[in-house]
Amino acid sequence: MGRHHSYQIPFAAYPAVRILIFMAGGILTAKVFELSFLLLLIFLIALFLIWGISEFFLINRQHVLSTRLSILSYLLLTLFSTAAFITIRDTVNERTVEKSKPLLDYAWENITINGKVRQTGKSSSGSDVYLVDVKKTGLPEGFEWSFRYSIRLYSNHEERIFQGEQIYAIVRLYEFPERRNPHDFDYGKWLHNKGIVSHGELVEIKSKKRSSSLNWLSLRSMVQNNTEQIFKGELAPLAKALFLGYKEELTQETRAQFSRSGLSHIMAVSGLHVGFIVAPFWIIIPYFWGNFRGKWFGLILLTLLLIGYAGLTGFSASVSRASLMAWLITFGKLFHKTRESINLTAVAAIILLLIKPNQLFEVGFQLSFAAVFIILLIMPEAQKIIPLKYRFGKIGGFLTIILVSIVVQLGLYPILAYYFGEFSVIGPVSNALVVPVLTFTVPLGLLFAILSPLSPAIFKFMVFPIEYSLEWINRVAITLGGMDYGYITAGGSMASIFIVWLMAIFLIATIRIPTLRWKMLIGLLLALNLFMIEGYLKKPQYKNMEITFLDVGQGDAAHIVTPNGRQILVDAGRWSPFSNSGERILVPYFEKKGINRLDAVILSHPHADHIGGMPALIKAMEIGVIYQSDYSYDSVLFKTYMKLAAQKGIEIKTPGAGDIIDIDPSVRLFVLGPETDQPKSSNPNNRSLVFKLSYGDQSMLFTGDAEAEQERQLVSRYGNFLKSNLYKSGHHGSNTSSTALLMSQALPEITVVSLAFRNSFRHPGRDAVLRLQEFSEEQKYTSLEGAVLFETNGTEFNKVNWR
Repeated sequence: MGRHHSYQIPFAAYPAVRILIFMAGGILTAKVFELSFLLLLIFLIALFLIWGISEFFLINRQHVLSTRLSILSYLLLTLFSTAAFITIRDTVNERTVEKSKPLLDYAWENITINGKVRQTGKSSSGSDVYLVDVKKTGLPEGFEWSFRYSIRLYSNHEERIFQGEQIYAIVRLYEFPERRNPHDFDYGKWLHNKGIVSHGELVEIKSKKRSSSLNWLSLRSMVQNNTEQIFKGELAPLAKALFLGYKEELTQETRAQFSRSGLSHIMAVSGLHVGFIVAPFWIIIPYFWGNFRGKWFGLILLTLLLIGYAGLTGFSASVSRASLMAWLITFGKLFHKTRESINLTAVAAIILLLIKPNQLFEVGFQLSFAAVFIILLIMPEAQKIIPLKYRFGKIGGFLTIILVSIVVQLGLYPILAYYFGEFSVIGPVSNALVVPVLTFTVPLGLLFAILSPLSPAIFKFMVFPIEYSLEWINRVAITLGGMDYGYITAGGSMASIFIVWLMAIFLIATIRIPTLRWKMLIGLLLALNLFMIEGYLKKPQYKNMEITFLDVGQGDAAHIVTPNGRQILVDAGRWSPFSNSGERILVPYFEKKGINRLDAVILSHPHADHIGGMPALIKAMEIGVIYQSDYSYDSVLFKTYMKLAAQKGIEIKTPGAGDIIDIDPSVRLFVLGPETDQPKSSNPNNRSLVFKLSYGDQSMLFTGDAEAEQERQLVSRYGNFLKSNLYKSGHHGSNTSSTALLMSQALPEITVVSLAFRNSFRHPGRDAVLRLQEFSEEQKYTSLEGAVLFETNGTEFNKVNWR
């Protein structure tokens, strides 16, 4: 009987995929392990010697061993040479950052800059944002600094600056940003990764001059301006996003609606858009097949078209990937070369990573390539769901659009959940309604925007059908994205879900290859076990109690996790006409931690810097009970959150001195104020809900914004019962609180003061600071440190470094 050969994965058929995997491994190695260049050089020399020995000495003696060693050393050379390349780039970037440190000494001072605007955009608050490559800097002392660097500027000036312009301007430097809370996006690290070493406010534009040379920045700026001229004001930002991938002028609300409706991908110009742009070219490709010169002419024409569109869209990762793919596929079609899509996609990724390795960590790059690989691996099997009699007709085309959307949405779930915490379930319907419209909207809209300077009046009339389609797309996003059941929130994703995700994709892709199918099924089962093990290990045992004093600026918000896992929030940060701590800090913080229910919220008193985030929290989370002061406050914010709480059926209690809040049997929560048998003070601060929380031998004292009057009542009634290991300073370190009378009884080991670095109240007060230093051993200020995190096992408090 002949030997039975089981099916083997044809790794040799995917050389580009192997190189891509090891290149990505090299980038990760450099970032995670931070190996020195000398050590990497030693590895490279050793691997090169192994490769040489296997290729030239073992080839005739041990052919199999030689081949295996040669392939292994070649792949490891790819990995470590990539790591060395990244290390060199990071070293150069670090030196640039180091040389730029003198700028840090001029925070909140004005300097002058002379440079070129590389990029323009909009911030989430609606301000103009400019990225400027600075050539010369005028320092306050009158010196001129010739060090070249990049700065990010924010502006509310009516006068706009365009890409490619040379500017001479006065700039007010900001402090370089650092993470303030555990969930915060590391803005400073992001800036450094982009090669940006400073940021500030554009105070005054002294002069500006458009560059006389033609470049992509000026061309893109010109097309953006043309788009503004021919499309109605409210549609222009959407047109720029759809045609050019310029999303900076879209509001946060619009972005959220497109994301929740599953349509955010149509604004991240990608393969879909490139397909629309090159479709007319593909119609005339057959005319170039006949002769050699025709083929080259067709290839050159396509190259110019793809480079032109990629340039107009800013050479984004998605467009660059799609353009490379389109070029490689066309080249293969014209010259009868291999057209293996998986390999071609890998080649595109390799080229992009060689140009900009840090793209590997960008969500756009990950989503773009993950979507393509998912379609290539799963769609051949998924399309078989469509009955054969419909598969190749118009009905089949429509069903394929829906099926692709479903496959991509489900396939990208881990990435979407990890980065955005939301997952659209209405996406397939949205795409079926929108994608067919885009087939003419994108190419025609872009063409009209480019040609409009020839006759603005005519093209303004010709865009009417495009405007109708834009309104339709916007209406679909608003309607479907606004449905509560159109999307789900997904927080606290575990790392092992990505392994489950990969194995599930491979299983579907190999479902008709029996030998591989069973291997992939076993791999999926092992991945699921790993997922459950990680879930068990990550499940908080809560033998300790955790307390996180979040940095909410000039306000209070503290998150307590009790030993048995009860979630308590003490105060909810601040509110202002432009933002509130709920939307900006608290909701993202809890989503990141995978917490969707608060067992209790304790509100010390109804001032806006303590209840500011409550409306957003009530809308976003489940809340068991709210404990608050008995002081009724006549403010719109207070009435709004009380109304929302009533609508959601949240119980509101007003405990007083002497009550005990039963929330976890392992802790004791004693309410010390307000006094219910005393006349109510006209000052809400002096009706603060004061409590002491004890666990084991350790205790914490929270006094809200209690001032001298209420502190005297506390000392008179409780005396040395106020003694606590940790004290949350009253009233943000104001001189009117944390009096010597109270502090002499509390005698805390640790005091935490929650306040903003710059505030109109001049907090902390000098006298209060001196008292805190006198009566407590250690003081922590959120204005200086950002969020402050402690944990205790009942015997001592330990500060946790969350950065």
